[in-house]
Amino acid sequence: MTSFTRDSVATEGCTINFWSTGGGPLLIFIPGGNGHGRQYDPILPYLALNFTVATYDRRQMSSSLPDCPFEEFSPLNPAQQARDARAIMKSLGFSKTAIFGSSLGGVIAFQFAVSYPESLSMVLCHEAPTFSLLPDSTKYLDWFFELLGIYRSFGAEVAQNAFNVMMVGMEDGLPRQTPEPWNQRNFWANEVLTASTYCPDLRQIVNSGVPIAVGYGTKSLNAAYCRTTIAQEEILGCKRIEFPGHHQGFETEPVEFANVLLKTLKDLETLAK
Repeated sequence: MTSFTRDSVATEGCTINFWSTGGGPLLIFIPGGNGHGRQYDPILPYLALNFTVATYDRRQMSSSLPDCPFEEFSPLNPAQQARDARAIMKSLGFSKTAIFGSSLGGVIAFQFAVSYPESLSMVLCHEAPTFSLLPDSTKYLDWFFELLGIYRSFGAEVAQNAFNVMMVGMEDGLPRQTPEPWNQRNFWANEVLTASTYCPDLRQIVNSGVPIAVGYGTKSLNAAYCRTTIAQEEILGCKRIEFPGHHQGFETEPVEFANVLLKTLKDLETLAK
């Protein structure tokens, strides 16, 4: 069983709890909309021979809760979330990090590349939902406002069930770790609109020269968050990598996923030299 070192960093009114293992260059795994880092625990041991790997509970999620009532929680700010990841990097004693971000974590990883290219060695964004890049983006804009209305009328669980029709390929491989119940509420109250409409300026990443790749799951098929990677590839001029599994294949097929991730990171490292 892999042993993790657990620590925390206080930044901008919130204590971010994180854990790490392994040795070598730093690789931070940014959680998606479910907010909790435990989803990455199955894959971390396979990366720990090559990297110091770290993950965390995002701001206002799981163990990283601010000292205020839920009603005073803040709306999602991707720039602040990128600063949180950078604060973890500094707390671990590194001046640079590689980043893997999936789903909303991929959007935050893009933001990190825009805000702090000098602190980034390479980045891989897996099924980041930059819906505004899709030809049918208006349809998804309308749909997410519908879902927000469902949340306000009937609560987070009903809204989440309506949202889950988007999730493709998960029928036979459900995620193993369930986040704390307040994560879902925070997502619908404070994150969903930014998560579904915001796209960092990818052109800035091209101009910075940060080595980058985007990834999609074999089982994600034509899901909107899979199709976004096609537009990302075109704008960034980078490789689009096929990974095993669905939207959370790193959790359900960790060995196979880790093998593809390690190869991709090795290729990106070559680009950085």
